[in-house]
Amino acid sequence: MAEKLLEAPILDPQEIIKLIPQKPPFVMVDKLHDYTKLTGITGFLVPADNILVENGIFSEPGLIEHMAQSMSLHRGYQGYIGGLEKPQTGFIGAIKSVEIFRLPKVGEQLTTHVEILHEVMKVTLVTAKTLDENEQVIATSEMKTVTVD
Repeated sequence: MAEKLLEAPILDPQEIIKLIPQKPPFVMVDKLHDYTKLTGITGFLVPADNILVENGIFSEPGLIEHMAQSMSLHRGYQGYIGGLEKPQTGFIGAIKSVEIFRLPKVGEQLTTHVEILHEVMKVTLVTAKTLDENEQVIATSEMKTVTVD
């Protein structure tokens, strides 16, 4: 079992913003529940004023971006405990697969599990699984993220 490196969940959205390169209005994560070297669990309460909400529904691009930002938050916390002063910038390099089973509504709490499968230099292969409040899987993905600084 991997060593947990997060003493207590980070539930303050203002603290989360310090750990990711994204800034409002393009923030799609607001909690870090768990962190190990290769895994993380993030959260996001879908707000009505989110830029990727359409007609009260969090859109497909929003859900994909949430999964990518979950990885970004994992990387940001890794940098924080490693002594970096600011989060590293990155982007989605490729999406191998995405399955969206349903789109969440405004006010729903999402929980996303990320796992690093492989990392070479600054390219990371990661899987993400997003659950709703009833712990039902609503989306999965496998993507490559690239860190640029």
